[in-house]
Amino acid sequence: MTSDSDEARALQPPFIPIDGLTNFRDIGGWPIPSPSSAPSSASIRVRTGILYRGPDLTPLTPTGTSHLKSLHITTIFDLRSTPQISRAGGIKQIEGISRVWCPVFGEDEYTPEKAGMRYMQYCSPGTEGIVTAFLEILSRGALPAFRPILLHLASPSPEPCLIHCTTGNNRSGVFTGILLSLLGVSAEVVAREYALSELELRGSREAVVERLLGNPRFRDVVGGSRESARRMVGARGESMLHLLGRVEGEWGGAEGWVREVVGLSGEEIQRVRDGLTVRM
Repeated sequence: MTSDSDEARALQPPFIPIDGLTNFRDIGGWPIPSPSSAPSSASIRVRTGILYRGPDLTPLTPTGTSHLKSLHITTIFDLRSTPQISRAGGIKQIEGISRVWCPVFGEDEYTPEKAGMRYMQYCSPGTEGIVTAFLEILSRGALPAFRPILLHLASPSPEPCLIHCTTGNNRSGVFTGILLSLLGVSAEVVAREYALSELELRGSREAVVERLLGNPRFRDVVGGSRESARRMVGARGESMLHLLGRVEGEWGGAEGWVREVVGLSGEEIQRVRDGLTVRM
C-alpha cells in the first residue's frame, strides 16, 4: 500500500513549483504509443517546454514571476471570463509576455440561472453531470478559445506558451485532454494527467470550498453540502475517460472534433503534432 507521500513523489515531475501558484505544470513528457509500422525501439513522447497549464496568475510573487519568465514563455492564453477576472482582482500583466484573452464563456453565460446549472453539473456524483459541463466547454470554447491556442501551436516552431483558467483544472484540463488525445496519447494516460490536479489542489481545496459555501447562489442551488463543494474542485480520471468516449462517439475522436468544430485543416493538425512530439 502506497502512502500519500509515495504518491506525491511518483506524480511530482510534471509540476513546476512557481511561487504563489498551485497546479502549474508542463503538459509534455507523456508517452505516445508508436505505430505498429515503427521500429520496436522507437519511443515517442509529448515535447516538454512548449505548453504549460496553470491557474489564475494573480497570486504570483516577484520570485514566482521571475521563475515563470525563465521558462521562456512568450504568450499567455487566459480562458477566464470577465466576472472571474473581476473577482480575482483584475489582470496580472507580466512584462515581456503577451496576454491573449480568449474566454471559453461570454458574459451572457454567467446569468444566475446558467451559473446555477453549472454548479449542479460540477457537483453531481458520478460523471454524467461533469461530462455535460465538459462538452459545453468544448462547444462554447471551440472558436473563441481553443482555435487561437491550436493555431499558435500549429506555427512552424511554436514558442512556449501557458494556458490558464481559475484553478487550472477544468477548462485547462478539457483543452489539455483533447490536445493530448490529438497527439496520440492513450485515453488512460490522458485521464491520469487530468487527475494530477486532484493531487495538486489538495492544499488549496478547503479555501475554495469555503468560498463556494459562502456564495449565496451556490447554496441556493446545491445546498450547504461540503462534499458537493469538494467535487466541484476535484479532478476524477473517470470524468476525462467518459469525455473522451463521448468525443470518440460523436466526432470519431479528438482529430474529428478539431477538424469539424474548431476548423483546423489536416496540414495544421499535422504541424501541431510535429511541433509537440519528439522521438527519443
